[in-house]
Amino acid sequence: MTTPSVVPRSEIPSSSSASSPLDVRQFRAHALLGKVMPGSGVSIAWTHVHRDEAVTLRSDPKPGLLIVVHGRAELVGEQGRAVEQGDVLTIPANQVYGFTSVGASGLQAVHVTFPGPADSGACTLKQVLARNEARAQMTLSNPFYSMLRDRKLDTPRRRALMIEGSRVFADAFQTLLFTRQATCADDSYAPAFLQHLREELGHNELLRVTRDPRACGDPVLKAASSWFCHQMVVLDNVDKAVVNLVLETGGFYLGTLAEPVFAGHEGATFFHTHSEADAAHQEVGAKLLENQTPDTYARLLDTLDASWNMLDTMTSRIAHIIEMNDASS
Repeated sequence: MTTPSVVPRSEIPSSSSASSPLDVRQFRAHALLGKVMPGSGVSIAWTHVHRDEAVTLRSDPKPGLLIVVHGRAELVGEQGRAVEQGDVLTIPANQVYGFTSVGASGLQAVHVTFPGPADSGACTLKQVLARNEARAQMTLSNPFYSMLRDRKLDTPRRRALMIEGSRVFADAFQTLLFTRQATCADDSYAPAFLQHLREELGHNELLRVTRDPRACGDPVLKAASSWFCHQMVVLDNVDKAVVNLVLETGGFYLGTLAEPVFAGHEGATFFHTHSEADAAHQEVGAKLLENQTPDTYARLLDTLDASWNMLDTMTSRIAHIIEMNDASS
């Protein structure tokens, strides 16, 4: 790059879905901006919240700054107050925050994140678990979990597609359990993996639907679901425990949010079962991660982030299928 360049905001790829109230455009996603970004772990993104929208509570595993360049809103979380153009918010790592009462002109800000303690190379189990919960809170704002939280599955067809989409992953999860058991010969992990298999065996059969099965053949959903099975072949046992932790955390929130939505409908037993069982499975997963070295914990953060990224992709795809089905009806 030898001369100054102008990059319109509209040319920076958005990482948000069309239904999300928050439009996020990471500088690294743009060919030119990505080249000039430093490689030290610093990340910069444009964020835009549309008027009269709300940003549900979220967090980031890294500390950062949120520089408000236009508009106003109410900051919510541990500290609540009005923010407006010119304000700079300091966001500690894993600090939960959100916005309500966004003004008529929306809210635009530049989000800058910096390397956190985990980036120093040393890490603890406490940091891994904190990152897991932070990523869970971020994923809970995606279109899939928002549909459940906001009770947008208000027709038999939408509920049927949610069940069919969930069944695609539930089937893949059965394959994951058997693959993990078949590839584990370590007595430190095998008994817990086997017990988990026994407890989950056949749970996919609880998801049955007699209506439109259109989600079943979606190639993106099937590929994203199969990714987790592939990790059971290529990862170490401790990494497999991290993948399990992510899936059980996501499953716990799925069961908790979906149980009241599907009460009295098909799929109710599946969601009720997971709202009760997955919390215990999270604890088992965390126990399997004890007594690792700081370098191992630092490495496991990458596995954890990759797993949450794929879980977010997979669940968002189910929501996309439901939205597209409505649009084509």
